Amino acid sequence: MRVSLVVLSVAGLALAVPSHAGPSADVNAQSFYSTAVELKSKGMRAMFDGRTKTMQKQMKDAGLSARAANLAATESGSPLFCVPDAARKKGLDAEQVIAILGGLSQSTRSRLTLEAAWLEALKRRYPC
Repeated sequence: MRVSLVVLSVAGLALAVPSHAGPSADVNAQSFYSTAVELKSKGMRAMFDGRTKTMQKQMKDAGLSARAANLAATESGSPLFCVPDAARKKGLDAEQVIAILGGLSQSTRSRLTLEAAWLEALKRRYPC
């Protein structure tokens, strides 16, 4: 039970931006990343931060967008990224999401939306 709460709270951390922010296509990746790192430092208290649920929705939106783009590209014969089955089944927790986004340079995150940055990060993390 304790592990579940930690994973849930950590997953919540990675997914936070100001509550007025909209879908992942409207969120600056650097702003999202900075807020996620800030929330991560709060530990379990991040679950009570009002930004967490909004960020969860934004990250989910970015993931669904990347998945749709990859599916379309795969159907045309050129997948954008190739996640191994084991990784796909396991999924990602908040710390992994933050680390993957952190793998992009600050200048890249600054010029991209969360949606575009997540797709770029997945391409780098899981090349075909």
